[in-house]
Amino acid sequence: MRLDELELVCREAATQLAQRPTRPLPASVVLPLPEATRVVALTDFPDDDPGRFDLLERFARDRMRAANAPCYGFLAEGLAGSQDGEPLEVVVVVFGARGHHPRVTAAPLTPEGLGSFTDAEELEPTAMPFLSPLQHAVDAAQPPDAFQ
Repeated sequence: MRLDELELVCREAATQLAQRPTRPLPASVVLPLPEATRVVALTDFPDDDPGRFDLLERFARDRMRAANAPCYGFLAEGLAGSQDGEPLEVVVVVFGARGHHPRVTAAPLTPEGLGSFTDAEELEPTAMPFLSPLQHAVDAAQPPDAFQ
């Protein structure tokens, strides 16, 4: 899967989650695997970075490494600054793949649904440090066997 395809899969997952009436949206991991793409809601997502890191480390070990996942997406609802200074509800999408630095995009969450996504850009190295277990898991994934 190419990065642009991964971004589209993650945006689509975010759009589908945003159509649900429940708020806030659960933090979720998107795992595009050969047999199917899975979206796993992390219903007890901690409020603190160390707790988030521990949860995602267990998730990466139990789900991603076991499946040899070469890429992932992470979706979460959050607040961002706006032009008028008021906080804006957004859905943040981070996606990463083996050998590629994670990228981030976001879209406003309005009563009518999800707005347009920003252009994806590289995730700052110090931003969202709790996501590093996901990136480490995909970086450790083995390439598929072309002769199977």
